[in-house]
Amino acid sequence: MKRQGFSLIELLVVIGVVVVLIGLAMPALKYARDSARTAQCLTNAGQLAVAITTFSGQNRNRLPENRTVVGEGEYITWREQLSRDGFYSDSSGRVCPSHKNPGSEFGYSEGGMLCVGDQVSSYALNGHVLWRGGITDDNAKISDTVIRRPSHTILVAETNRGFANLRVSNPYIANYYGDDPGPYGYWHRGDAVYSFQDGHAEVISLLDTGNPDCRWHNGRDLTDDPYVPQGNDEIRPHDHPDWEYLVPEVYLP
Repeated sequence: MKRQGFSLIELLVVIGVVVVLIGLAMPALKYARDSARTAQCLTNAGQLAVAITTFSGQNRNRLPENRTVVGEGEYITWREQLSRDGFYSDSSGRVCPSHKNPGSEFGYSEGGMLCVGDQVSSYALNGHVLWRGGITDDNAKISDTVIRRPSHTILVAETNRGFANLRVSNPYIANYYGDDPGPYGYWHRGDAVYSFQDGHAEVISLLDTGNPDCRWHNGRDLTDDPYVPQGNDEIRPHDHPDWEYLVPEVYLP
């Protein structure tokens, strides 16, 4: 009895069909992986916001400082402070699974002080809520109860540089942070994860954090910025329509 096998053409057709099917499946698999990573990042940022809120609840409603002086010319970041105080010790929860090169401020010099304690992290505090150097205690002088719109005001943002805090202003975005990419998150299909004062987290583009109503500073900043003082036009709810022309391309849709 003669054995019947595949011809070369039939084999090539089968291989071609398999390649096409794999090609069709790969984008769906990548999308699923990206969605899973984004979901984990949302959980991380939300848990950090809850940890900060818990810290505040046990410290007379005072938020943690973004940097705290611990010795002569030395400071630790809020991330290290939360870890030392037992409010958030999960190191894996500090890093977004989509962030390839998370950093920290360890060994970094800020205002003549050296960072001697920090955690590798993808997350920074909103510097418009907290930004002060040279603080010698571990809780802020400003109560979180003065934040006017907790569900609208960013508390934690993704950082591309390991900074302890991030601020947004037109001079920063246009000049100081004008390289590509900048210091803000962008690895969730061009967007980033932000958690808010009320504890919820969202995926938002950098442009959308400023429009149609700025989510970084609504009303008077809670802390003064010695480098870029808040303008009178920002004391009320406002937007930043010019950001589209100022931010690096990585943040544009």
